[in-house]
Amino acid sequence: TGSKKDDPLSYTTGIAIFIIVLINASIAAWTEHKAGDALEALTKMSQATISVIRNGSEMKLEVPLLVKGDIVILETGDVVPADLRLIEAEDLKVSEMALTGEPDDVSKTWKVKSPDEESEKLTPENMVFSGCSVSNGKGRGIVTTTGMNTRIGRIAKLIEGEEEEKPKKKCFCL
Repeated sequence: TGSKKDDPLSYTTGIAIFIIVLINASIAAWTEHKAGDALEALTKMSQATISVIRNGSEMKLEVPLLVKGDIVILETGDVVPADLRLIEAEDLKVSEMALTGEPDDVSKTWKVKSPDEESEKLTPENMVFSGCSVSNGKGRGIVTTTGMNTRIGRIAKLIEGEEEEKPKKKCFCL
């Protein structure tokens, strides 16, 4: 710093920059830690297991192991693990906001309605769909589709731009 190296004020700019960088790094580390905690909480919140009746007995089963025909037991707070056709429903209401954008909870029933009774709803009253949360009541349903074949899975495919496998046309241009 030349002739000012004995002057203590000549170091203040460097010290100030060092302190600002240190504070910035501390804030970034703290924010990253909090984001990691939030992600961990979300992971715990997403349901890893669900109550299922398989081979006549009730058991806890990991969601990826569900197969068509399993009977899933739903209770308030559960996230529907697959598309289900209801066989029992007691005051069952489901939030279908993720699927339809509808802000109100939708009442569900196990009863099949005739086409004359069918209302202008977006989803059948006797079906619950993967990714929707049970906001009230309890019920049981038979798995009809799982994974990317569910309604929410098909929407995800559309968003990603995947289409049904079609033979590609070849261009014989010169």
